Amino acid sequence: MKRLNACLLAVAAIALCATSAHAVDLDGKKGIGYVKTINNVNGFNFQMGVGNLIIEGILGVTLASPKDSDGGFRDLSVGLGAHFQALRADAAAWTVGGRIDINNNTPAYTGDAPDGATEFGIAIPTRVYWFPNKHISLFVETGIQIAFPPKTSDTGDNGNLGGAGAGAGPEGTAFGIFDASGALGMTFWW
Repeated sequence: MKRLNACLLAVAAIALCATSAHAVDLDGKKGIGYVKTINNVNGFNFQMGVGNLIIEGILGVTLASPKDSDGGFRDLSVGLGAHFQALRADAAAWTVGGRIDINNNTPAYTGDAPDGATEFGIAIPTRVYWFPNKHISLFVETGIQIAFPPKTSDTGDNGNLGGAGAGAGPEGTAFGIFDASGALGMTFWW
């Protein structure tokens, strides 16, 4: 009986080691979805798989025009980056990448053409992708972010890159590490 159990255990161990997980292959696939990054750049994301790289472009526009006031604001977010698939499994992937983000927003205004505040950012994001099926991926992002806020404005929230109405903080550099506050996304692949 002991010999039979040992043989069955050996067969099970060999079977587990011999099975190969079929990772989701994104090479040559295109994707579109929504993303909010660690730099608070949010909007549509356009992705394309090239080998083990995922090339990504982000475009977001926010317009607000309150009915009861003359004020409003506009926010334009753009990002361009690439994510290297460092690890892939059956239904998941872990990536490390780099991205450049640009955010231009106008503060609340009273009908005059306002001056826009442009903020630049660099990010080294790391993402965990989960593929519930071969056409959909969900991910969460964390990493390192560096923002270069423009000169101080009266609407500032102290260097928060992107986001509707974020405004500009003090001139200088803002640095963040491993902050994932709401940085997530979803992509549909074909």
